[in-house]
Amino acid sequence: MPRPHRYRVMSQPPIKPRATLTQPATKLLPSSLWSELLGRVDTDKRLVILDMGHAMASTVCFFSEYRCQLNFIDLCAEPFIVTSDHELSHSQRVILMREVLKLAPSVKIDICLFWDVFNYLDDAYIEALIEALEPHISPATAALVINPRDSRCYLPFCRYGIADQDHFVQIDNIGAQPTVFARSQRELNNLIDYFAIDRGRLISEGRAEYLLFENRDIDKTDRSMI
Repeated sequence: MPRPHRYRVMSQPPIKPRATLTQPATKLLPSSLWSELLGRVDTDKRLVILDMGHAMASTVCFFSEYRCQLNFIDLCAEPFIVTSDHELSHSQRVILMREVLKLAPSVKIDICLFWDVFNYLDDAYIEALIEALEPHISPATAALVINPRDSRCYLPFCRYGIADQDHFVQIDNIGAQPTVFARSQRELNNLIDYFAIDRGRLISEGRAEYLLFENRDIDKTDRSMI
């Protein structure tokens, strides 16, 4: 009789579980002021846009419909912000901000998207940023800010982009949220010097969106936009 075949069972290495990558949540955030900002800008000319957040694909796609120069500066990721040196003088902070902006002396900004950057800068760095920006701001410059509704509100840790004329894109950030410098509307308005909060609207999760325009003569005492 033929000898039966013997099968040798090979030991298998243990199966390592696959790493599960948590995808950051993405959603549309309705905006009441973005379309108004666009309506105040001369979109027939070549626009200069400064985005102070992450380079979002949705923002690039939106502005591809316009003739524009689109500049992204992820300010909160800059080393001098991440590991802030509190011994720096005001003039040293201004120099650092100018080096990051990398704008030609003659450039004037049409749209500045600050997003929530002011919430991650202390007063000294906000003042330095505003001074560094001043040569590039004109009466036609419009800016947008996302801020807590008041200094007691928690700020979601998100990155923002433009989806369409009525919506932003909001994506949850991954990792530890940096220190938040929560400020009231009045406190922020007093820090931004030649900018003034023109109007504000409440959005979700205890936040507000603000439109800023150059206004050096406005009385900022106890002005409430929302």
